[in-house]
Amino acid sequence: MHSRAGRRGVVGAIAGAAWLVGLYVATPLVGEFAPVAIAEGIIVRSPGWLSTLAIGLLGFSAKPVLLGGVLVGIVAVAAGAWILWPHNRQVATPLAVVAGLGLTATALAVSGGRFSAGTALALAVAVGFPLVASRLLSAADPSPDRRRFLRRLGAVAVVGTGSAVVLRAGFDRLTDRGRSAAVAGGDAGGSAGGAADRSTPSVGDPRFDFAGMPPAVTPADEHYVVDINIRPPSVDPDTWTLDIDGAVDEPYSLSYDDLRGHDASVEQITTMLCISNTVGGNLIGTARWTGIQLSDLVADATPAGGAVDVVTHAADGYSEAIPLGIVEREDILIAHQMGSAPLTAEHGFPARLLIPGRYGMKMTKWITRIELSETEHDAYWEQRGWNEEAIVNTMSYVRGAERDGDRVTVGGVAFGGLETGVEEIAAVEVSVDGGNSWSEAELEEPIAPHAWRRWRYAFEAPDRNEFEVVVRAITRDGDVQSEERSSPRPNGATGWHRRSVRV
Repeated sequence: MHSRAGRRGVVGAIAGAAWLVGLYVATPLVGEFAPVAIAEGIIVRSPGWLSTLAIGLLGFSAKPVLLGGVLVGIVAVAAGAWILWPHNRQVATPLAVVAGLGLTATALAVSGGRFSAGTALALAVAVGFPLVASRLLSAADPSPDRRRFLRRLGAVAVVGTGSAVVLRAGFDRLTDRGRSAAVAGGDAGGSAGGAADRSTPSVGDPRFDFAGMPPAVTPADEHYVVDINIRPPSVDPDTWTLDIDGAVDEPYSLSYDDLRGHDASVEQITTMLCISNTVGGNLIGTARWTGIQLSDLVADATPAGGAVDVVTHAADGYSEAIPLGIVEREDILIAHQMGSAPLTAEHGFPARLLIPGRYGMKMTKWITRIELSETEHDAYWEQRGWNEEAIVNTMSYVRGAERDGDRVTVGGVAFGGLETGVEEIAAVEVSVDGGNSWSEAELEEPIAPHAWRRWRYAFEAPDRNEFEVVVRAITRDGDVQSEERSSPRPNGATGWHRRSVRV
């Protein structure tokens, strides 16, 4: 009895996996892999504290882990359902077809599919894979033979894999998916550059480039990425427009070429920090951006007298708002380039908002519209309990340590956003004995008004190789970074960073 139930469970699990394969193969026909849409729906509907916990525990792995959980969950449900499914084939088969069609139609609808010939074909493929797999595996003799079952299982795997590869390749060609993937990466028709560009002009003092220290400017492919998507939306630069409208007298639109060729483009090095970052975390980076001042774009539309907020809307439905009053700042950009290459899809291609001194949640990616609103906008993360202003708290982190004979050097980064957006770090103090005594660290000369300051502290330690390093920053107003530890939610993390180092 247990053996038969176990075998039915295996058949159900394989049918569930085959269903997922069918959905994946049919993705070019509908535009999205359904489990990805389901995972993104979970993210959107999750409370803010849960998002913070997931990012804090898993970092960059949070979204892949969620997607993996969705996939495993689907297979597990299929296994359980097949154990309980009617054994009578005359009842089980039509019931499975009806259930498969209903579930698949729902999945395709969730993934954005609309009724069309392509959607109908996708439905047939996604339903056909698990039905054929389960039929082959269930067609065993009344006296089950384990070896025969395993041979069938192997045959199903080989034939299914081959069919999936062939069909997916055919659908990719049919829908020109290859070109769409290139567009998503910013490489369509030569207008949007190639892969993430690592080359940046030499910036920073080489004395601060030692073991564990980040470069003064973070390469694009090493800069952190956090957003509400499992994968970034695909945006075609040939059809994309940036619309500036709402409470304005002269609404207008810019094409991608208009934006990149704008005669008011400026370059700016800016540090970005995720509000979900814990003390000492890695969700921070400094990049060289190129873009247009938001104030210029807004002014060209002639704002109406009643406008109070500037709302940026994204291709994935995300939106954020900033008061019209701060848009006059010259350092707030609509950026279209990172380093010497166009933005990658992960970093917001074709355009994103950049607001120095604010947490990354305010910096909308994949912007399609800039709306001037006459009412205060209730933004995505604000609805989930996060601080609306999202001004970066003064922070300092320990990053590097090295020994040269008796001399030990420790170092890290410090940054303070403040409301002006201008970096406000005046000094950094470091302790190598757990906070019992403090010394002033050497600060790197500022590389830009909106960038972090790297720091280093060298000392003699002939008889010690383990140190409890603590760091705190001091602003130009003389305010010492808060020692009190707080979690990221809702205002961003605070507290001194402590790290045990051995050199």
